[in-house]
Amino acid sequence: MSLNIFIIGPSGCGKSTQAKLIAEKYGLTHLSMGQLLRNEIALGSPEGLEAKDYLDNGKLVPEELSYKVLTNSLNKINNQDFIIDGFPRTIFQGQFIEGYLNNANQPLDLIIHLDVTFEEIQTRRAARGVEFQDASRTDSTPEAIASRQKFYDDNNGLIMNYFQPKNLLFRVDGNRPIEPIFQDICQQVNSLLKN
Repeated sequence: MSLNIFIIGPSGCGKSTQAKLIAEKYGLTHLSMGQLLRNEIALGSPEGLEAKDYLDNGKLVPEELSYKVLTNSLNKINNQDFIIDGFPRTIFQGQFIEGYLNNANQPLDLIIHLDVTFEEIQTRRAARGVEFQDASRTDSTPEAIASRQKFYDDNNGLIMNYFQPKNLLFRVDGNRPIEPIFQDICQQVNSLLKN
């Protein structure tokens, strides 16, 4: 049985950290939407060059470009046994990936949402300090961060309202340390696997 999971939440909420742990525990391929785009930029591919302009300005990459980069990566792993962090970010992306997996005869098993307050994210950023700034990220300016937060605030409720009635959404309190969050997610995934 394949296991196809998505993890979303505001920028800086710890999606990648949890996604890595989940991927390791359940033998899944971890795909990060942001990292896939940065890889394309590093390769200097046409998609990468197009994406760079958007990311450098803290803007969202156009849907079609995101879809192309993501589905190319999913195809390489037969569209199964993955966890994707940072996608879907809009209701259109949610509907797209649902339809895409459906056409590939693959389930969309779970969308994990990390509920983290903006205050908590700011506290974590301050604690991490500048030494952890990822040099490959050109979108770590205060303006870019504020822009991503606003985008998240504007779109997040729509995504949750879309997936909640389908019983695909699992919200977890992300204002806690890594381990208890991970334990809660594992419980949810284990109960999925039992069914």
